[in-house]
Amino acid sequence: MRKPDVDPGALNALLGEIFGSQQEFTCRRTPTGSSTQVYRVDRGAETFYVRIAEEEQASLAPEAELHRALHSAGVRVPAVVHYEPFDETLTRSVMVTREVPGAPLSASGPARAVADIGRSAGRDLARIHDVPVRGFGWVCREHDRAGWPLRAEHRTYAEYVDPSAAAGPLSGVCFSTDQVRTVERLLQEAVEVGPAAEIGSVAHGDFDAGHIFEKNGAYTGLIDFGEIRGTDYTFDFATLCLNAEENPPVAQLLGHVEDGYAEVRALPDDHRRRLYLACVLSATHRLSTWYERDGERAFDGWFFRWIRDCLVAMLDSGRVPTID
Repeated sequence: MRKPDVDPGALNALLGEIFGSQQEFTCRRTPTGSSTQVYRVDRGAETFYVRIAEEEQASLAPEAELHRALHSAGVRVPAVVHYEPFDETLTRSVMVTREVPGAPLSASGPARAVADIGRSAGRDLARIHDVPVRGFGWVCREHDRAGWPLRAEHRTYAEYVDPSAAAGPLSGVCFSTDQVRTVERLLQEAVEVGPAAEIGSVAHGDFDAGHIFEKNGAYTGLIDFGEIRGTDYTFDFATLCLNAEENPPVAQLLGHVEDGYAEVRALPDDHRRRLYLACVLSATHRLSTWYERDGERAFDGWFFRWIRDCLVAMLDSGRVPTID
């Protein structure tokens, strides 16, 4: 459900302090963004984006610091121009960035352009994964905690994966006893091949074609780091594979992203097996979260049904269905 707009007077007052009064600006809500309120600001020939923290208790400091670190490392992400730890009127943390020019990647361009853009995005994804996170799961966003270095909610990867926790929610969404046991076995395998230390890699968290930007057939950058977390490197690849409306198709884009990624960080020999395990893990965690939150009402959501069907297909085939 899309959150209502923030108080426009309070937002314009903050933007007036940030940008000054020398040049007028316009501010309007973007059509995308439901849990996070995002606004586009046009000032002369320049465009900026304002991200409002989802909750009063959530700090955008980790996100702002990650943007700055990645931008300094040459990764094409939005540059931070202002970070407001907590605006008393909006009662939220606020971050303002420059725009990444262009539009989301689509299949409408030439195949060669899609390949070049996918490889460029893969190289940036590898550099993103170079950023360490102490722990696994959602990045901690408390106001009284330093935003950098990044820290996450679970100490170990085993605590994050938590194979034994799958049984209840999966049984609730009509998985058989044998299917649940198979999922538990696969999640245990994911733990065994995953990070052994207490340090994970930062994940973009919502890596797909909708967040890969291009202009005139050239890659311009990655946007939207609102879902960052500490994980194994495979998380972002799994997100790409489980996107129900990926365009261009996953089978086309994934290989290009992997090729670019491997230019910066070598992929392990068993990468495709790890990717399969990551997809099972991602689907299981999503179904569990939605079912525990919504109960049987979760079945009303088309994306819930899509992910459930994907997990069933993966258990039957031993493959990721969207990349066949």
